[in-house]
Amino acid sequence: MTRSALGALLLALAPRPASGQQVTVGPQVVLSDYREVAAGLRYRGTGLGGSLWARRDRLSAEAAVVRVSLDPADGSAATASFTTTQVDVWVAYDVAAYASVEVGVLHRSADPEFDAQSVGAVRVGARSFYEIGPGATVVFRANYLAAPKFSGGGRAAVSLDLGLGLDVRLAGRLHGTATYAFNRMNRKTNPGGTGEIDAPIQETLARVGLAVQF
Repeated sequence: MTRSALGALLLALAPRPASGQQVTVGPQVVLSDYREVAAGLRYRGTGLGGSLWARRDRLSAEAAVVRVSLDPADGSAATASFTTTQVDVWVAYDVAAYASVEVGVLHRSADPEFDAQSVGAVRVGARSFYEIGPGATVVFRANYLAAPKFSGGGRAAVSLDLGLGLDVRLAGRLHGTATYAFNRMNRKTNPGGTGEIDAPIQETLARVGLAVQF
């Protein structure tokens, strides 16, 4: 998704003088573990990000952007560090008091470009959310990552993204947020046309931050 398309999406759900609307925005600190499993490449790192969530009646949109510096982990075959920028977008529609269906996109780019796989995919899935106490909500989501594209080529018939989140009202409009996301793409490649080999990609992102509700 281009920056202009993302901006248009968020603008469309920006606050207007109407009932049933909320907007929450805030910064995040990020911890990441990234692996290209078959090659024995494993990285860990930290970074910063931001998130925006908007609701209008039953329709909601969520976007998160993170930038993480990744270094080779102990025991990894990797020798060089790199940086990733990841954009996640979801658009959801409530189908019940505690459940939504959602679609969206995932885009992760690597810098330097060829030090790791850049990935793009379409999300299709659902999420559930429960109030576990006054001002505290827990969210669970499960998305299938359809039509993934890799900078190094290949295909992935099965790709999943799972997430768990917690939102706690701290004081007034100030919220504390924490999310944990895991995605795995069972990528296969065919180098030299000699037959497919497994080259799965796996990532976890833990994000902790503050958000202000408008």
